[in-house]
Amino acid sequence: MVMKRIIALAAILLLCTAAGARSFEVRFRQQPVSASPSSRQGAVALDGCIFQFFDGAPAIDIYSVENARHIQRIPLEGNKRWHCNNACVSGKYFVKGDEFPLIYVSQENKAEHCICVFRIWKDSGAYAASVVQKIVLPDPVQMGLWYPNLVLDNEGGFIYVTGYSRESWKDARFGNGLQVLKFTIPSLKDERVSLQCSDILDRKVYSFRLATQGAVIRDGRMYQVYGMAGDSSLVCYDLATGRELWSEDLPSAGIPNEPEALFFYGEELMCVDVKGVVYGMKL
Repeated sequence: MVMKRIIALAAILLLCTAAGARSFEVRFRQQPVSASPSSRQGAVALDGCIFQFFDGAPAIDIYSVENARHIQRIPLEGNKRWHCNNACVSGKYFVKGDEFPLIYVSQENKAEHCICVFRIWKDSGAYAASVVQKIVLPDPVQMGLWYPNLVLDNEGGFIYVTGYSRESWKDARFGNGLQVLKFTIPSLKDERVSLQCSDILDRKVYSFRLATQGAVIRDGRMYQVYGMAGDSSLVCYDLATGRELWSEDLPSAGIPNEPEALFFYGEELMCVDVKGVVYGMKL
């Protein structure tokens, strides 16, 4: 019996050690050719580059992942209601023959509960972008979810919308918690799509964590970063069971500033903080 307890304790310690061994390393710092148009938000890896979105959607900055070179700034019309909190590369193309898949960007804004779908293409060797679809989410009171963010499950064909059960992303009182709702990715045939509460396929509820930031799904797992400078975390969830598999304190894992974007580049999980520092983690 004593030996069994020792073995069980050793296994627990081994798991804890493995969990604590996850850490990020600095890959490079974003250096735009001019001042950043506003605060950095979601980003994705596409065509060997990082496409960096900003609060208010004034532009997209593009950087080479391999040599950190600033390649281009794509000016956008901008919309102060679009926070651009999270961005995900989809498995969909706007038309047959397009070079790049669509990018879905969620706004995490009380005033604009929507997802914008961006098409990226090249014109005479330069990148260009436009919004080809707007997905309007249900009313937050009816949906039971505030400050929505999207995460794409391209393998399953679903949109997961994360947010809070109360109208606050920083107050855990009054039963506030994290909601995760599951929808089917809408068809691209219409420029504007309005999702209804009846379209919700599943709902998971988790304990409160401060400030949803970037998120990404791969191989049935959702990776989500939360928080502000000094109080932030990375959490891995199993989509099939809804269980939280593991979490990391980001300051201890090497990211002291507010985390923003989260995405995969090859097999590496990458995070961009609010100051434009790009980190990488081998899972």
